[in-house]
Amino acid sequence: MIEQLLQPEIQKFIDDHLNDQPADLMLKASQFPDWLMKAIVEQISAKKKAQHKLPDWFAKSGLIWPASISMEQCSSSETANYKASLVSGKTMVDLTGGFGVDTYYLATKFEKATHVEMNPELHKVVSHNYQQLGSNIVTFLGSAEDYLQQMESVDLIYLDPARRDDESRKVVFLEHYSPNVIELLPELKRKSNKVLIKVSPMLDIKKAIDDLEFVEEVHVVAVKNEVKELLFLLGADPNQTPLIKAINLIGEQADSFEFRYSEEESVIAQLSPVTTFLYEPNAAILKAGAFKSLANQFNLKKLDVNSHLYTSEEVVDDFPGRAFRVIDQLSFNKKRLKKQLKSDQANITVRNYPMSVKEIRKKTGLKEGGDQYIFATTDVDSKKVLLCEKV
Repeated sequence: MIEQLLQPEIQKFIDDHLNDQPADLMLKASQFPDWLMKAIVEQISAKKKAQHKLPDWFAKSGLIWPASISMEQCSSSETANYKASLVSGKTMVDLTGGFGVDTYYLATKFEKATHVEMNPELHKVVSHNYQQLGSNIVTFLGSAEDYLQQMESVDLIYLDPARRDDESRKVVFLEHYSPNVIELLPELKRKSNKVLIKVSPMLDIKKAIDDLEFVEEVHVVAVKNEVKELLFLLGADPNQTPLIKAINLIGEQADSFEFRYSEEESVIAQLSPVTTFLYEPNAAILKAGAFKSLANQFNLKKLDVNSHLYTSEEVVDDFPGRAFRVIDQLSFNKKRLKKQLKSDQANITVRNYPMSVKEIRKKTGLKEGGDQYIFATTDVDSKKVLLCEKV
């Protein structure tokens, strides 16, 4: 199939129809009786996703794109580059290679890299693509378990285990991932002192630290304030107090916040009613759970134990999240609200408040968007609805 998809006329068709709807293209199948139109349309759909997710690969001609689920699950160039910034050495192995994006970027930090994949078709696609990309990554067809048993020691083992069971249902515990990294842990540690594991953002971080025993660092990685993945970097020695890094990638920049759970538990955060400025942490910090450590490091006061919003009299310029000036306290009475707001559009955020964003919009008639920001929350005094402007 690869040979057919690489025919110049088919590659041109793919590039010429990137913005067309798949259903419309399938209607043209009868015009090309010798073409595998279903596979071609799948290529178009996958390449379209790569345009923003993997722009450097998208710009390279002659690549073959994987099935939709592999394209959705693979890392973006942003997150893959971030992983590559964490490690280096002479040799590495990616035991769960998949479409090979992470392997490709990680390999730039090693003299020799091996990609392991058990799906024959995907293995063939990856081998072809690496040749097109000018990479000398070695590809191996087989399971992670089999390769791990036969491999020599390396400087890094990387895994991105599958997060679905045999019936394609999502799983949330490490022991249900495939391969089971908990079972493989002793052998992983025998073959490398450094193991990097990528997991779902839904995973319980503290439980994973207990399960994996040797965690040196946990990286909570968000892109434009959406958490994409959790990374667990394992070292040589057992460790129950790893460094937690909350990273929010925004183009060429990154907001970064570091703490340890032992510090978080010992810090006493001061509480205060909302004052002049309001702060909302980025999504990576909220997932990491740096609620009191954040307040302590930036000399801020929390609105309430469970609100996870912060306040200060003076503005903090380098806060890792969004900062607002509080303009007014609002009422959800439609007549009063109309007088207080300059339009019927607002960006609404709910933190520790008995109504959802959807319920507030229904009650007030406010549409989404615009340059007005409303926070419905609870501070130490009472429930508050705050009109804010970005700092």
